[in-house]
Amino acid sequence: MKKLRIGDIFEITTPVGKAYLHYIYENPSIGSLIRILQGLHQNTPDDIHNLVCSQEQFMIFFPLAAAYKKNIVQNVGFFPAERYTKPQFMRTEHNLKGISLGWHIVNTDSWHRQLVENLTPELKKLSPWGIWNDTLLIENLNSSWSLEKWG
Repeated sequence: MKKLRIGDIFEITTPVGKAYLHYIYENPSIGSLIRILQGLHQNTPDDIHNLVCSQEQFMIFFPLAAAYKKNIVQNVGFFPAERYTKPQFMRTEHNLKGISLGWHIVNTDSWHRQLVENLTPELKKLSPWGIWNDTLLIENLNSSWSLEKWG
């Protein structure tokens, strides 16, 4: 099995199509940061590099090495990741006993959280903070989950 490299492109199969992931950063504490590329595809795109160059849907931390080892994702290519960086901020819902109290805006360097009650249009563009496993990723892709719908 090939060793993972930042820049690798992966395919994950869902019941409604194939999604493509671009590995761009590694955090020793929470894992691999991947870009979720646009769309679900019935067949592998002819020019996957054009897909990689387009704006991602969102980014998540994901247990990529484990998913690769278990053949949940397949390595389908490589595209240098230098132009893609870890976002400075991500967001997560702040709930207490099932009641929404707003959102935590998380600094991805310090992990410091700032509570906000309502998201501005700019804050709605922030990707989710936390780790998604393959089940959650596939479930959200199948349901057309998006940053705009989330919050």
